[in-house]
Amino acid sequence: MFLMEKLLSIVLIHFKLISSTILLCVLLITSITSHAQPYQQAKQSDPAIQFAEHIVDEKKLHYAYSGSEERPGVMFIHGTPGSWPAFETYLNDKNLQKHFFMVSIDRPGWGKSSSNDSSKADQSLSFATQAELIASVMSLYKNKKWIVVGHSLGASIAPKIALHSPTNVRSLVLLAGSLKPILGKPRWYNRLAHTLLVSWMLPGHLNYSNDEIMALRKELTLLEKELSDQKLETQVTLIQGMKDRLVSPKNASYVRETWPMIFSKVDVIELADAGHFIPWEQSSLVKDKLLELKLD
Repeated sequence: MFLMEKLLSIVLIHFKLISSTILLCVLLITSITSHAQPYQQAKQSDPAIQFAEHIVDEKKLHYAYSGSEERPGVMFIHGTPGSWPAFETYLNDKNLQKHFFMVSIDRPGWGKSSSNDSSKADQSLSFATQAELIASVMSLYKNKKWIVVGHSLGASIAPKIALHSPTNVRSLVLLAGSLKPILGKPRWYNRLAHTLLVSWMLPGHLNYSNDEIMALRKELTLLEKELSDQKLETQVTLIQGMKDRLVSPKNASYVRETWPMIFSKVDVIELADAGHFIPWEQSSLVKDKLLELKLD
């Protein structure tokens, strides 16, 4: 009887330890992913912002836009998790509205695109598929040249759009993007969240976000291979915070060393005291860069 009680006590201790560890990890994952896009949606959007939907192969793409269609285009692509309001402050900007036609899209599986329930969204979407769908929205506006602005995972996808539509994408502005394949490998908490037990405990949108991160290294490897034999007229501006804890600052040196052979012009801006949240904490810099690119 004593031995049985001892074994039971050991089992209970291990169970509590494992349960506490899993709970701690779930809280950590939830905290990290929920702060990956720390913008605050405006209580009331600028009346100049309008909304549209585009259907491609039974997939619905929802997006917001502002500015004159006669102006050069800017396509904003959010990270994970996220949706179009990540760039609402840009679409709201009266000065930018004077110079650009701006579109901020809900990527497939996010916001009102594809499905409002991210847990039911198509989790097999590749960079190629996403780039094709996003480019299909750009193609609705004929003969328009675009600046594609991506943040985080959106910045990882953006070069694929340049590959898909090289004559239409004039410039890429990549904000805190994971671009070197080895640096895009999932972290321990991503792997833990991918297990059956922990994924069952997470909300659907966090599972979908984690699935995108789990696929990141593979997609970046494919992107690197595709870019290796290209010479594109597209310009690239990378803005990277050197205190970024979500995307490695080493991506900056990777782009500086390898991409000048691929793109017509590469400008790498390293911000010594900035973190991951470039679109919101460095919005003045990003807006100035957009206006500068318009004049080039």
